[in-house]
Amino acid sequence: MNKSFWQFTFVCALFVSAVTTVLSLSGALSLPVLVFPVLSLVIPFMVRRLKNAKFNDDLPLHMGYHTYSWAWWTVFSFLHTPFSFNVDNGITKALLLFVVYFIVQVLIELCGLLGTKFFNRTHRLGMIDEALDIIGYIIPIPFLYIGSILHIDLQDPMVYFMYASSMNVNILFAELVLLLVSLLVFVFYLYPRDLAYKGVRLLRIVITAAMWLAMNAHILYGGYIPEFILSLVPTVFPTYQGNPLIFITPALLEAGMIGVAVIIGALVERGIISQRRESI
Repeated sequence: MNKSFWQFTFVCALFVSAVTTVLSLSGALSLPVLVFPVLSLVIPFMVRRLKNAKFNDDLPLHMGYHTYSWAWWTVFSFLHTPFSFNVDNGITKALLLFVVYFIVQVLIELCGLLGTKFFNRTHRLGMIDEALDIIGYIIPIPFLYIGSILHIDLQDPMVYFMYASSMNVNILFAELVLLLVSLLVFVFYLYPRDLAYKGVRLLRIVITAAMWLAMNAHILYGGYIPEFILSLVPTVFPTYQGNPLIFITPALLEAGMIGVAVIIGALVERGIISQRRESI
């Protein structure tokens, strides 16, 4: 992280938090909840285009990963409402909102910088790097949503009364989001743009997606799982208990399955290409 990144982040966070706080508390807009998501996405692009801003010359943040990070935090914010305060004093509420908006905007840019560094790293490990990239693109948004659902504490009678009836629908929607995001990433990341063996690469995409679907279906829809593993499930996957671990362990399990599927697809692709070259 260099000086230009912190200058850029401070300018964006200051402007976004100040304008959002004023508009949210003034009652000038009918939907103040949308002010921060819109500004937190748009303002950094506007600041990035400032011609006289010296920090834009060597800014290490790629704006595509700013957008990706913004999507993570937008999903999380809508599900956990960190911007809602029950404070009677208007000045105190304004200060709290300003601070929270400022912090979240800084976190958006920090995660965007992390994404830039991670995805633009030197790739030396072949299929391992491909698996890590695909995991990085797939996991965050679906599992912020899934974790938020599974984190709800249904042991509380009031919470159970509020959420139990809609839980199955939410889980089904979360599965569809994961399915859609995963298949799109498999296709767009592995798509054969400049390869000689395009047919083989397309076969790899199909095999990767099929393996991933098979592993998920096995776990989610009644496949055989050893008893000693089943006995660990309540501890490792503490669903509907208000335990933050549920944001981590399902994501790690899914990351492992994605990695296995990507590596199997890559090995099949390499084997077919190797055989074709030997037969020439």
